[in-house]
Amino acid sequence: MTTTRLSSALRCAGAVRTMILTGELLPGEKIRQEDLAARLDMSRIPVREALSTLESEGVIVHRPNMGYEVARFSSDDLDEIYLMRRLLETELVRSVDLADVDVAEFEQLNAALAATSIDDQREEFDHANERFHFRLFEYSPMLRVREEIARLWRLSTFYRSLSWNGVGSQARVLAEHDRIIEAIRARDGAAVIAACDEHRGSTLDLVAGRVSRHRANGGGARTH
Repeated sequence: MTTTRLSSALRCAGAVRTMILTGELLPGEKIRQEDLAARLDMSRIPVREALSTLESEGVIVHRPNMGYEVARFSSDDLDEIYLMRRLLETELVRSVDLADVDVAEFEQLNAALAATSIDDQREEFDHANERFHFRLFEYSPMLRVREEIARLWRLSTFYRSLSWNGVGSQARVLAEHDRIIEAIRARDGAAVIAACDEHRGSTLDLVAGRVSRHRANGGGARTH
């Protein structure tokens, strides 16, 4: 693959992830390669490569004779994803030497998150939130575990965003991050794990409730 084609494929994959995050593409919605290529002003070759990558990550699925569509998950699927996240993230945090962690950096990362709008800057908010968490993960030497956690985060992009609903949601996220920071400041590994568990669990509870309501109200892919 040429450098230009690789760059185009990466740009396309990023664009699709953003469309899923913002709800422009909903779970179960078909992804039309020709429309995507025209929108991004590129040929269909890098689009196909991007969609193949996203399929391998589980973000989208390919159905024979129907093409690609955004993956959709049941409440049980989400429980499994968050269970795997809890198990892997706990082991990752245990492998971190908290004496090496720069507390001031995490305060700055949470301040950057506070400076975004959960309603009007969803993509920026998601990136800032992810950066907060993955900066802690980066202190771990367990590279393969980090990569698997990143895959699990990508799987639940749209559903995670369902937990964001206004200023109250942003305040909740920031407060829970503050508790993680205080545990890091105390160099208390068990407290860091507990704070991360609380944060992850509250997000899952909100997501599960909204997924149930979303489906009860007929939510899902748009019809064309």
